[in-house]
Order: sequence, then structure tokens, then C-alpha cells
Amino acid sequence: MDERYSLLRGGPIYRLSRVGGSDRLSAPLLAGALVAIVLVPAVVMTLLHGTLLGGVAVPFVRDYTVWTRFLLAMPLLVLAAPMADERLWRALHHLRGLVLPHDHERFESTVARLRRWRDSSFPELTLFVLAVAASYLAPQLPLYEQVGNWRSGAHGLTPAGLWIHWLGMPVFRFLFFLWLWRLLLWICLLARFARLELALHAAHPDGRGGLAFLGFAQTAFIVLPLAGGLMVGGSCAVEIEYLGTTLHSLRFVLLGYVVLALAMMMAPLLLLAPRLAALKRAGLFAYGALGTDCTEEFEQKWLGRARGDAAPIIEAGDPSALADLTGVYSTVSNMVTVPVQRFVLIQFLVASIAPLLPLALLVMPVDELFEKLFSTLV
Repeated sequence: MDERYSLLRGGPIYRLSRVGGSDRLSAPLLAGALVAIVLVPAVVMTLLHGTLLGGVAVPFVRDYTVWTRFLLAMPLLVLAAPMADERLWRALHHLRGLVLPHDHERFESTVARLRRWRDSSFPELTLFVLAVAASYLAPQLPLYEQVGNWRSGAHGLTPAGLWIHWLGMPVFRFLFFLWLWRLLLWICLLARFARLELALHAAHPDGRGGLAFLGFAQTAFIVLPLAGGLMVGGSCAVEIEYLGTTLHSLRFVLLGYVVLALAMMMAPLLLLAPRLAALKRAGLFAYGALGTDCTEEFEQKWLGRARGDAAPIIEAGDPSALADLTGVYSTVSNMVTVPVQRFVLIQFLVASIAPLLPLALLVMPVDELFEKLFSTLV
């Protein structure tokens, strides 16, 4: 894979993560190593402190925020990188093919600029500083203030609490911020691409002027709503389990998260909407004018003669040409000006909602749920 057209293959973290020279090998190794570094010492510390399985109202193994963040979301942020890299790389190559020859230099200049930002140490260093600073500034969950737990003791944070607070959380935040940085690079590329001279066609069969592939490329960032949903779900779970909060009272929080996640994923693609809207307008005018000419010619040929002199329609090519033009005009008329297809939108919706579904099991246990389903069906 040509690293010149990759938004992920660069920067200090990428170079440090190359174990054995294979991304598909290094990603699982890095994910496993991070989980072990963050969780194994915390498990040992809480075991020695007597808060792993009990001893407090919220023992370590019952703190959902720990497992959703560090056992599920954190490895996903690492494992998703190779898949995302391949999709974005393919999208960049396809984008390059759509740029008209006289604008290739501007496109390559944009990619080179993004590559310099990607390879620079400054952005990742800044993200690391922000990840650590958030441990000073971010408020802690009400759970840790109102209920006895593994994290807090009589004199402040326990050893395990200090480990998670000053190592686990900065590592997790840094990985999440790194994905946001990659998303920002992608947005900058789309913004620049929207201003180039492109070979787009309103009659393209994808119904998005030839840019529907950008919606598929956007799924490279599907790990963001998925990881965010895991964090929200874990936090809401501890509030329901230990603070007596009802799922109904959290409905606006959960709905707000889903709406925000979808908006964040769809917003970059809106940068191409003005370009596609202009393409659709031009296509409607052009094919409308062509349709008028073809229809007039058709009517003169087939309706302007005596019935006995008219040739059978099935033996001529003109009627099929007019039918083809009608199909093309229908494609242009139905063209969507946002380059995202329905199945892509469904993927983002599922990624945002799926991590929140287990909350229902806290309100209704599995055995009770199956009992109600069985009684309803039978």
C-alpha cells in the first residue's frame, strides 16, 4: 500500500506500533498489551486491597465503566485502524481519479500537506498533553462521590484508583483523541476536494453524482460512535445499578448521544452537498433540454405521418433511445445531494445504538425478558 495516500500511516505512535512490520499483526498485539498494562495491575491492586469482588458497594468487577472503556472500547480503537486505513486509502485513490488533469497538481499539494500534518510529532504530542490534562480537569462520576467503591478510600484515591486515573484514562483519551485527529484530516481533505475541478456526472447510477463511495469511506470512522456508545452505556449502567436512576429518566441523554453521533459522522459529507446540488441543477437543465429536442423529433416522426405510412415502432431504434433518455432523466431527478447511501446510515445508527441496548437488561433481567417474550408469543 502506497503510504503517500494514507491518513493513518504516519506519526510517532504509528512508528512505535510497528511490531514485526505488519499492521494487521501489530494492531492485535498493541491492543492486547494496552489491556494488560491497564487492567492487570488494577486487578492485582484491588485483589490485595479486598475490593476486587466485594468489600465495598461497588467492587472493581462490578464497575461497568472500567470494562466498557478498557476491555471493549480501547481495543476497538486500536483494532479498527487497519480496516480504516485500507478504506481511506482506496477512497483517496478514487478521488485522485476524479480530479481533472489540470487540477492534479492542486490535489497532490493538498495530500502532501495532509501527509506533513500526519507525520508531524506536534499534533500527537498536543493530544497526549490534553489527555493527561483532562485527568486534572474532568469531573468524576457521581458514583465515586456518593457510593463506596474500589476507586476511592478514606484518604483519596486507592492505588488502583491512581493507576486507572493517571495511566488508564490518559491512554484511553489519547487513543480517542487520535481518532478525532484522523477525522479532522479527512474533513480537511473533503473540504479541499470539494473546490477542485472534478469529473462528476449527474446521471451516474449510484444516484450521488459518482461520489457514493465517500459514504462507504466514512465508515472508516465507525469506531467513534461505537466507542462513544460504550462509554455512555457504561456510565448510564452504573447510575441505574447503584444510584437508583431509571432508564426512562436517561432517555434524553441516550437519544441526544445517538443524534450527536450521527450528526458527527454525517457532517463531513455535507461539504460535498453544494457541489452535488449544483451538479443536479445543471443535469436537470441539460437533460431537460435534450429531452425536449428528442420528444419533438419523436413526435414529428411518429405522429406527423398518416397512419398507413407509419413504420412499426418495434422495428425502429428511436423509441428505445427515448426510453433510455427517460431513465437517465429519472436518475438525475432522483439524485441525492449528500454522498451517503441508506445502508451506510444504518451502519452508523446501529453502531451508536447497539452499545446502549444492554442497559435494558439492568431494568429487566434476561430470564424475565425471555419469560415475557415466551408468554407473548405462545
